[in-house]
Amino acid sequence: MSRLRILLVVAAAAVVLSGCDGTIGRPGSATATGPATVPAVTGKRLDDAERTLRDAGFSKLKPVDASSADRAVLDPNNWIVKSQTPAAGTRTDRSTAITLKVTKPTDPASGGPVTEGTVPSVVCEDLQSAQDALQSAGFFNLGSADGTGKGRAQIVDRNWVVIKQSVRAGQRPDKDTRIVLTSVKYGEPTGDSGCKS
Repeated sequence: MSRLRILLVVAAAAVVLSGCDGTIGRPGSATATGPATVPAVTGKRLDDAERTLRDAGFSKLKPVDASSADRAVLDPNNWIVKSQTPAAGTRTDRSTAITLKVTKPTDPASGGPVTEGTVPSVVCEDLQSAQDALQSAGFFNLGSADGTGKGRAQIVDRNWVVIKQSVRAGQRPDKDTRIVLTSVKYGEPTGDSGCKS
């Protein structure tokens, strides 16, 4: 790649990213100024919350993982806003940065106790957490399947919700037994699993 091409790529990335403070600005638009009322976005999917805030003139948005895991917020559709600062109803300048603390719909379901040699319940957990729990219990022959039947590959495991496991929780099979986790992407129907998505 030529030096000029590299410089152009770097310049384009700088335009998309709004700065090093972690806020996300709307590409190609000037930052709005003047006072406005911060809309309520708590309980919304992050992508909907960001759209609502931008429509109100707020372009400096900073999503932050509300858990102690410090996870990167990559796909806004996979996150739910738990709190916002400034609070809804606050009148402030539209150039004010809005911090959105977010969690995944599966967060409350994650983190149950694991016993060596016993298959844990991993339905309703994100696929990565489910695999981690099974490996902690000594099961490493793991597979995953698209719950929609479309045959999609599960590339980023944390973006998928487990809706079925091929070996029931509480069983004590041989440790090299293959365990397949059927999953769907966040926001997709979860069938009769009862999982939040």
